[in-house]
Amino acid sequence: MAGLPYWSNSVAAVNYYEPIYLNQFEVVLTPPAAIGGPNVALLVEHVTKLTGLPEINSAGALIEQKYKFATRSYAGGVPDKTTTDLTLEFTVNLNEENDAYVYNILRAWNDIVYNPQTGSQGLKREYVGEMACVVFDKRGNIFREWKFPSIIPSGKLSEYTLDYATSAIYNISIQYRADYWRETRIGEITI
Repeated sequence: MAGLPYWSNSVAAVNYYEPIYLNQFEVVLTPPAAIGGPNVALLVEHVTKLTGLPEINSAGALIEQKYKFATRSYAGGVPDKTTTDLTLEFTVNLNEENDAYVYNILRAWNDIVYNPQTGSQGLKREYVGEMACVVFDKRGNIFREWKFPSIIPSGKLSEYTLDYATSAIYNISIQYRADYWRETRIGEITI
């Protein structure tokens, strides 16, 4: 009869390995140079959630060959996707000037792409920004990092839904498209 999985039989237990907490991260968003000012640095304080971080980039659909009744499979010759779509969620506050600065920064970024008030459209070099995300342990030791040197807004800002019967606050989300990224992992196995 196999022994029971006592605590002392677990390498992770006896070495006190820490789990990965999904709330131990930081996102730094850098809008295009045209959007400046002291409030841009406050974006990092208002990010509440990030989804869409790239994971495995497969080599595309499997290719199959047959020999009589046997099938052999190969990785495809073209990757499924070479971009990633990131969704950021933010809290929105008013400062002492009654400026909804998070909304106004993100709106100005989208307005460079297309401004519905004027009809103007920007060139990619005018609306491209950057983003970085680091994930760390409870002591702040970074074990995984993504850098997105080229991101562009790819969706609308979430709209207001006004309702007299709610006490909800306004949070906003927006999607960005990253053309490429660089990832660093502690313990990464390079091939």
